[in-house]
Amino acid sequence: MKSHRRLSSATAATALVALVSAPWCARAADAPPPNDGMRFVSAGAQADNHGNQQILSTLSLPIGQHAWLQAGGGKSRSDAASGGRNPAIATAGAGVAGRNAQLTINTAQRLDGSRYRQSDVGASLDWKQDGNDIGLDVTHRRSRATGTAAVSDGAGGSTLVPARARVTGTGVGVHGSLQVSERLSLFGAVAHNHYRTSTRQGDPAAGGLLGSNPILARTLLGATSIVNRDEVALDHSALVGASYRFDKVAVSGDYTTGAVDGGGTLRSVDLKAAFDVAPGWRLSPGVGRGSSGQGGHATYASMAATYGW
Repeated sequence: MKSHRRLSSATAATALVALVSAPWCARAADAPPPNDGMRFVSAGAQADNHGNQQILSTLSLPIGQHAWLQAGGGKSRSDAASGGRNPAIATAGAGVAGRNAQLTINTAQRLDGSRYRQSDVGASLDWKQDGNDIGLDVTHRRSRATGTAAVSDGAGGSTLVPARARVTGTGVGVHGSLQVSERLSLFGAVAHNHYRTSTRQGDPAAGGLLGSNPILARTLLGATSIVNRDEVALDHSALVGASYRFDKVAVSGDYTTGAVDGGGTLRSVDLKAAFDVAPGWRLSPGVGRGSSGQGGHATYASMAATYGW
């Protein structure tokens, strides 16, 4: 998602005013409130055959009949080929909805001591009608990583020196879903990002070499595994999928592709199911297969449990 048509503050303010002034009171008395289904707690995990893992839990609570708050936490782990990191994850979000419009804001923070930090902030504005949805997404990312890089020692060999990489960027995207029938729906999304990269090699106190080295940045930031794709800086990406609901289970499949900033491509195919196993309880297993520039080919599995009340 990129530097190109970002929502201005005036546009965002106008959208929020439109939501606040929407004719919520005119809805039918027996219709569920706009934030129906936003009271839940969930926990999920996924892992691939290379040892990349991620776990994440989320608590969501409604506020009144039109808003909600969310908070979550977890941890991810990447193998050496994908960065060798173990960042903690903290998430937060808020939303407000009317009969046909919805605004959400969310943030995710990833921290692995002083060697890695990533901060993501995003907002989405959606219009919904008769089970169909179209939305606009705006995101901003700041990430940094430190490590070492090999440089020539002038005698035919090399030596390791401190290195640092910073990546910042903004993006825009659109997403949507189409209710083809009572049971079948189609969904998709596209996003375009614009990133700026800066790197430093050597001791900063001694005037280390500054520049924009995408290869060095990709080496330090790493993490192009499918499991930890939320840590990957994608110049552009696209997703298409479909979902079919039976009486007590829904199944979905999707295909995702994206161009990694600095070179390389990430692709994956996912299959998931959602089982209503008891009142309020839902289990969602999944399997997938994907490939990335640094992580290679990988097979992965996921499991999530959700309780709503």
